[in-house]
Amino acid sequence: MTLTLKPTALYYKVKNCSNVVDLIAGGVKAVYGEYPHHAILGYPQDDGSYNFDCGGSLISDRFILTAAHCFSHANPTLVRLGEYDLTEDSINQVDFGIAEIIRHPNYSNIMAYHDIALIRLNETVLFSKFIRPACLWTEPVLNMTSFIATGFGKLEHDAYELSIHMMKVKLDLFPSEECQRIYGGSRKLRRGMSDGQLCVGSIVGGKDTCQGDSGGPLQIITEPRSCIYNIVGVTSTGAACGVANTKAIYTNVAYYLDWIEQTVWPQ
Repeated sequence: MTLTLKPTALYYKVKNCSNVVDLIAGGVKAVYGEYPHHAILGYPQDDGSYNFDCGGSLISDRFILTAAHCFSHANPTLVRLGEYDLTEDSINQVDFGIAEIIRHPNYSNIMAYHDIALIRLNETVLFSKFIRPACLWTEPVLNMTSFIATGFGKLEHDAYELSIHMMKVKLDLFPSEECQRIYGGSRKLRRGMSDGQLCVGSIVGGKDTCQGDSGGPLQIITEPRSCIYNIVGVTSTGAACGVANTKAIYTNVAYYLDWIEQTVWPQ
């Protein structure tokens, strides 16, 4: 999928990436520069600081892909790219204002369906080795069963604070029936699993996304030598995180491809 109507190829020399991360809850620190599309959303606080309570993915020079529920209680006013350690300033991190928040028109705050949104930035992003967009997975059928999730969320379910480092974790695809069994009948999933959702998790305890990872990418590497990722899913909702046999629900990006393209790249 092209990122502009008339794309120009950009090449950067970076270290090889791995599509398998043995260890978010139970994850390991991301290598600096490893996920150049990862974004974090800043929610302003009374003291002038920001809480980065949701993530996202840069998918063009003006748009961030994220989860619609990230705007259910408050709206962020800042998007940061190129961040890997919240305790250190980097010359490669860049902050952008938000020009527009576009939630999927069928999303409802009381349920987990259509949990996908786009942020239009107030300025054009200049791509570099450390900041550049990811591609979107376009096929209706997934030909892989393992993914990488990234985020700054809690490292444990009962932790109070979010991670100060970007974390990465390997997760696996499960049949929708697994999440239907866990979440079926709940208020957020009262109609059962839909085609717009993926059931993803791990049978191993301590490996999961958690609070604060919402909106972040579920991704695969399609070109390891240049760290080119395809976004397969958007972190949506789950129960207790990091517990053995826990599965969570991710928005299926390919299912919403038409809506994304019409919004980001209108003809």
